[in-house]
Amino acid sequence: MNIFRWELIQRRDMGVGEPQALVIDPQIKDWLRGKSSLDEVLIGAVGMAESNGSALPEWPIDEIATWTQESFRSVEQTRVRVVIVAPRGGGKGDFAAAVAAKLTMPLLAVDSDAGDEGNWKRFFLHTQRQAFLETAALSWIGEAVSRQRWPGSQPLFPLQFVLCEPGLEPAPVTGAVDRVVRLPMPETKTGEHLWQQSSPHARTWPPAELRRLAEHHRVWPGDVIRAIQLGASSPAEAALLVRDSARRRFGNLAQILECPFDWDDLVLPQGVKQLLEAISFEAEERGEFWQQKAAQRLFPQGRGLVALFSGPSGTGKTMAAQVIAARLTQDLCRVNVAQLVSKWVGETPKNVEQVIRVAAENDVVLFFDEADALFARRLTEIRDAQDRFANTDTAFLLQAIESYPGIAILATNLKTNIDAAFLRRLRYLVEFPKPDAGLQRTLWIKLVTALTDAKRARALAGTFDRLSAATEVTPAQIKFAVLAGLFAARADNQPLNARHLLIGLDRELAKEGRAIGPRDRDKILALAEAA
Repeated sequence: MNIFRWELIQRRDMGVGEPQALVIDPQIKDWLRGKSSLDEVLIGAVGMAESNGSALPEWPIDEIATWTQESFRSVEQTRVRVVIVAPRGGGKGDFAAAVAAKLTMPLLAVDSDAGDEGNWKRFFLHTQRQAFLETAALSWIGEAVSRQRWPGSQPLFPLQFVLCEPGLEPAPVTGAVDRVVRLPMPETKTGEHLWQQSSPHARTWPPAELRRLAEHHRVWPGDVIRAIQLGASSPAEAALLVRDSARRRFGNLAQILECPFDWDDLVLPQGVKQLLEAISFEAEERGEFWQQKAAQRLFPQGRGLVALFSGPSGTGKTMAAQVIAARLTQDLCRVNVAQLVSKWVGETPKNVEQVIRVAAENDVVLFFDEADALFARRLTEIRDAQDRFANTDTAFLLQAIESYPGIAILATNLKTNIDAAFLRRLRYLVEFPKPDAGLQRTLWIKLVTALTDAKRARALAGTFDRLSAATEVTPAQIKFAVLAGLFAARADNQPLNARHLLIGLDRELAKEGRAIGPRDRDKILALAEAA
């Protein structure tokens, strides 16, 4: 009987030889008397949810409300689950409340993690019972609602919302129609409005700085609230706090690289610098450009800015990516290839999807170092299942990065290993050559000046000429040669001289099995003695 099935009435033993008593549930007694109360089983887990009027213009509130009404009218006894997907702070609760308000229906917020997990079925039953008694829709939060199985035999209230983060969507349930709504990231104008409405102080921020904040750091409503609560008093401070929120969403699949460099630190051929400046300019302007309807129509895909930096190790590829990220005041997020690639079938695409989704939602510069390990040429001869799965993973990677809407930089020492079909789809290909003698000399001067002083750099001008002409080295080798030379000078308790720099350069060349010729060595040492 339904009165027992819904636990409206329960049996209670009265003693030996006595018939069982039938006891009405206290909440049901209150309801029959016209008094609304909360089920004892739900105390601490359920409460009324109200719309605070903070609906965003990008949200499809009218569409979902209309679809829900039509679903109820078209099929008798239809049960609807609206699965709302967005990151933490994405406004899922506000969206559910806005839809419920549009339907003029009260909304009960249910924290599924606050219930007794060991007695999920009873908790779920009492939640549905509360909804029927209040004629109120349910808004589920917490991981348990997706992890636990919804009882198939349990009658459901006609309208329920499930609020979950991407990747944690619940499985379909018998007797209900699911409608998945993935909340879109707020546009630039909406972002400006969110900041201005967050606090009276934010309304006084300079319009140009506020605009730049909204363009370079698209935010979820929760990110704005968190930044203001933590005391953001300027757009610059707000940007730092927003970036901190984004970093937590990558888990161990990526790491944030510090970006302390600027354009003056890059010592590269003029043609390479011009390409990097073009990338930076597009990265700054792309937000406004892609809001145009014509641009969106003509480029339904391929809106991302994806560049490949190739060249020998140590030629400045990573530094160039750091400079671009610093100019945009965005984080440079280096993908952890070891964590991304999995030996288990299906895990690599899942990891890739997570990294790209989180990057797209948080306006970071995505950086794939040693990209040839991920975007390798597909095998033409399939010998076994392992080769077939490897090709499948590569194909998924190529498709995922091609459809990525943000900024991605790939770096490789072996461009020939990259799949040719992928190279044709890239916006920019930048080749980083080893520096010629003139650029090497500039690097020696810059590094020694920065780490000692201009006077010491001028005293070593002749040494720099000899070192630059003596051998071919990369910027990274020069950098570490200067570092080793500085410590050699400290050990001798002397100012940095040619002999110390030669010691550092010898160490770097020895890693490759090379050495400076005897004639050049003697000339460099002669400069040290003359000094």
